[in-house]
Amino acid sequence: MTKEMITIAKEEYDSLLESSEFLSCLEACGVDNWGGYSDAYEMMNNED
Repeated sequence: MTKEMITIAKEEYDSLLESSEFLSCLEACGVDNWGGYSDAYEMMNNED
């Protein structure tokens, strides 16, 4: 199976990596136990 590929600017790629790393750190520190965490996920899914 061939993987689908996209092209983005390196600046955008770096920003996405940084955001992903920061989210991982927040989750490791327990932010996923915060009451608004599920609200934020719901908000993100409703923006589509």
